[in-house]
Amino acid sequence: MWENVRMRRVTITMPEDTCRAIQLVAQRCGQSFSATVVEMIERQLARETAVSPFEALIAVGGELSFSASAIDEELARTYAADIRRDSGLSREEHNG
Repeated sequence: MWENVRMRRVTITMPEDTCRAIQLVAQRCGQSFSATVVEMIERQLARETAVSPFEALIAVGGELSFSASAIDEELARTYAADIRRDSGLSREEHNG
């Protein structure tokens, strides 16, 4: 998987429970502890660096790489329930 990737050895300190949980995942997946930790970190980094349609909207310059419906979906997914709750409107009152 990482044959042509330059690797660096690091030492980290983690809670025993976390260490045991990672070891169980590694055993279930048939891979090393290190490979499991790297995959978990890479997944988290991908989530952290992902750009939502809303973030793309406020980006400076370039062509817009999203549709209005993508923005609506993102807002509905992330904020609609909060807006309804904060406004005091229930879903039925809002739609009715």
